[in-house]
Amino acid sequence: MTLLLILSRAIHFGSCLLLLGFIAVRLLVESPAATDLSASRRLSRQCMVCLFAAAGSGFLWLWEAIAGMSDSGLLESLNPSLFGMVLTQTTPGQIWIVRCVLAAALLLLLVFSHPRWTWIAAAILAAALVTSLAWLGHAGASEDGHRPWMLACDVAHLLAAGVWPAGLLPFALLLRRLMKVGSLPAARAAARKFSAMSLVTVAVLAASGVVNACFLVGSFHALVTSNYGRLLIIKVALFAITVALGASNLLMHKPRLETAPEALNAMASKVWLEFALGTLIVLVVAIMGTLPPAWTGD
Repeated sequence: MTLLLILSRAIHFGSCLLLLGFIAVRLLVESPAATDLSASRRLSRQCMVCLFAAAGSGFLWLWEAIAGMSDSGLLESLNPSLFGMVLTQTTPGQIWIVRCVLAAALLLLLVFSHPRWTWIAAAILAAALVTSLAWLGHAGASEDGHRPWMLACDVAHLLAAGVWPAGLLPFALLLRRLMKVGSLPAARAAARKFSAMSLVTVAVLAASGVVNACFLVGSFHALVTSNYGRLLIIKVALFAITVALGASNLLMHKPRLETAPEALNAMASKVWLEFALGTLIVLVVAIMGTLPPAWTGD
């Protein structure tokens, strides 16, 4: 059951973050010339895939949680009255109801209209869907005086992650599409915008991550002796490698974009590698969410 819980959490986190990443790249990185009707329809399809993946994995996550709370097997816990009780009488259940409403509203936006204002509204709904995950994690379960600060840090961390590294996949797809049609000026402009956006989000991720670690780990001893702490070390190592790859793109390839067309290909290759590392980070985060914080001991 633990493996299924980890996988459902990882898919849910990843799909929610990708949903925000696709919309963020559309609004902040793509040039107006690249946002025609066909591009909007493509983006709608991509977002709906993410949304349906989030819905399916979210149901599995909730089902696993209910089975754990009722101390029963998956089949025994597949009971409408049990689901109804958890959804209406527990705080996590009520959060899931709010998240379902957000997802339904977002789906309506994706299906029926594509003007720019709907993408802004979709970004707000996607950001709310992502940040609501904070209330389903360690910060939401905390009952001490640090809870508001922990939630604020989680919200900042999740929002930043929804732009980078989640934006790496839509950015890589955008670069590939622009290079395929020979629109090198638009590809160079997108690369410059994404680099600037990444600098800001990486700074937010690092700062909020340090604060979160102080709350959830507490000491160097807990960091190196607990399962949670050791996974945090792995997460930080993967994050550092990903940032180093992004920095090499920024320092080595970005200055050559105007004079060396092959710099775009080199940048795109590293972006795909960064995204692969970001996927591993999401998997580590999914495992960490099933463990108690380091300061409580394992």
